[in-house]
Amino acid sequence: MNTYATMLAAHARRQPTKLALVAGSTRLTYAELDDRVARVATRLGRAGVRPDDVVSSQLANCAEALVLALAVNRLGAVHNPITTIAGPREIEFVLGQAASRVFVDTPDHELLRVDEGDDPAPVAAPAPRDVPRFLVYTSGSTAEPKGALHSDTTLLVECAAQSTYHGFRDDEVFVMPSPVAHVSGLIYGILLPVYLGATSVLLARWDPTEFLTAIERERGTFSGGATPFLQGAVDHPDLDRFDLSSFRLFPCGGADVPPDLIRRAQSRLGVRTGRGYGSTEFPSITSSSGPGEPDERRAETDGRPIGENRIRIVDGEVEAIGPEMFLGYLDSTLDADTFTADGWLRTGDLGSIDADGYLTIIGRAKDVVIRHGEKIPAKEVETVLAQHPSVDEVAVVALPDPRTGERACACIVVARDAPIPTLAEVAEFCTARGLAKRRLPEQIEIVDALPRTPGGKVDKRALAAGRRLA
Repeated sequence: MNTYATMLAAHARRQPTKLALVAGSTRLTYAELDDRVARVATRLGRAGVRPDDVVSSQLANCAEALVLALAVNRLGAVHNPITTIAGPREIEFVLGQAASRVFVDTPDHELLRVDEGDDPAPVAAPAPRDVPRFLVYTSGSTAEPKGALHSDTTLLVECAAQSTYHGFRDDEVFVMPSPVAHVSGLIYGILLPVYLGATSVLLARWDPTEFLTAIERERGTFSGGATPFLQGAVDHPDLDRFDLSSFRLFPCGGADVPPDLIRRAQSRLGVRTGRGYGSTEFPSITSSSGPGEPDERRAETDGRPIGENRIRIVDGEVEAIGPEMFLGYLDSTLDADTFTADGWLRTGDLGSIDADGYLTIIGRAKDVVIRHGEKIPAKEVETVLAQHPSVDEVAVVALPDPRTGERACACIVVARDAPIPTLAEVAEFCTARGLAKRRLPEQIEIVDALPRTPGGKVDKRALAAGRRLA
């Protein structure tokens, strides 16, 4: 069995001068990338990192992020990327639960410096298929992040299935705005290009003009990500001035994908696109963006299972199984509620499957807001807001947002004789208590009471129904 590090080394021998990575002003061939990865692996080893140790990092999309991920893999350690927008409380929780050996938080960290005198570390032998090599945290529907464990095998199977489904070649150029600390950015920006021996172009921040410029300059062929990325490109006011003739594929997933966005992407960008469904735990369950899919299916459904994946509906909930499914959570006590007795993943999403096998997601059982493709647990925001002196009761609901996919709307019952809080005051209050800025509510609604179900739970569907963006 291969690892990503052994595949990188093989590409470096076979095509040493081929461009492997573009990130800002950095351009590395496969030989240069392999050498840099080997030297960083040496530094990590000297710092005490051993096989199976967790190496955590918080880096934006940059050359160092890709090099570190592959250097950790070369050592047989566990790569644990943390999103750059994670707040201090989240970072502290992840580092503690993961028992991280080291934490790399800047591109100029001493462990990422490459000295000529560093002897390249040897590539670790491949491990059994069930040994964790990647630890990616997902907020899910609970207050604390959940660490999903993947092996080389689970993500190699993901890459193989994607390659077969889309017909990828080794001359692909992946232009990736999604953060490489997210599972989609990790796969499309780091792992799949190395799997293919293709080129990765990492964008440090999302800007539609920079994205389209990179596609034109680097002759990009592929990108993928959440709704805001595709929408930003499709609706660019000067789209016609860019040469996008090389660009051929942009699968879209994450939050709700408007059918009209898929139709406009095909006509305005000239790309093959479609909706897809997956998660950190199970990256690509279904897709409708493959060749030959009917246009109506691309826009109106979340596609059919790819590779060896299978899906079923049990009591309205989508369950899935396949070889790219994660190994389980770092906190194994969470597994009992996640897996069925026969090994299927309970996704927490509600859906339907038509007669032709196409899945359509119709809602979520898990109480989250998905903003820019990132899951924000409503419970965490509610817990912080409940401490505000003006708040008697609060419930956070997701409202559709054409720019971000969804926004968090805090519905507040004001305490008796207390002043009505403003959105700015709420944001300041939450930030002071350690809530990450990306999790702040974007809208507040003052209500007389929270609607409840017969069982006494807040009826969030009723609460969200009819509410509009402020």
